[in-house]
Amino acid sequence: MNQKVLWKIESLCQKYFTKNSKSTIDVMSLYKDNISIYNLDFKIVEEFDFSQSENVVHSDKYGEYKGLKNSQVLFLNGKPIYLFDNHNKIVHPFLEYYEVVGKEFDVVHIDAHDDDALFGGIKPQKTEIEKVESYIKKTRISDFFDFVSESNLIKKIHRYTKSNNFEEFKKPENPYILSLDIDIFGVEGDFVDLESKVKIIAKAWFEAEVVCIAMSPGFIDQRFAEDIIKIFIKEKPYK
Repeated sequence: MNQKVLWKIESLCQKYFTKNSKSTIDVMSLYKDNISIYNLDFKIVEEFDFSQSENVVHSDKYGEYKGLKNSQVLFLNGKPIYLFDNHNKIVHPFLEYYEVVGKEFDVVHIDAHDDDALFGGIKPQKTEIEKVESYIKKTRISDFFDFVSESNLIKKIHRYTKSNNFEEFKKPENPYILSLDIDIFGVEGDFVDLESKVKIIAKAWFEAEVVCIAMSPGFIDQRFAEDIIKIFIKEKPYK
């Protein structure tokens, strides 16, 4: 069953992904001048490594789920593509982008869930890149947006998490980061037909300054998630 779905996703990617999916700013040169990405949790790679960690990163009543051995970032046509397991790790690329560019940004959030839970602790008025690991430890997979809501990072969140959201992509007026949770292709994302999902992802990917991909262990089979991501980042749709 999954193989047929993967074939369909690959066909839709060839249909909808542009051949010029580059960042609208020279992000690569900006990141080269920024040392934080070389010293913190994300490993710069030329291709993603989906090796599994021994650490459990999520658990529920059905079991415990291991994450990635490494959080990673690669540059595809000059655009940073981040890969991580739990979605709250997106706080790292949020802070990194703000440090590099120095201004607020929008977020296009494509997910089977809104991730709009309230953070239970004290929210920072100002975020600091040096404290990002502690931020990630404090947050959950559903409350990271609220955690940074009082800082100077995000102007507006554009959520694509309901079936009617996927009818049309409305490009944000501000520069934006794509927050993509692969669980949109899991059981809880079945409310949207496959073509609509790929079409919206492709349009959002095109002019995103940064793309962030969460694998969400426990919400989608991780081998299936890996295969989908490999289709998205393969060479053919982007060059």
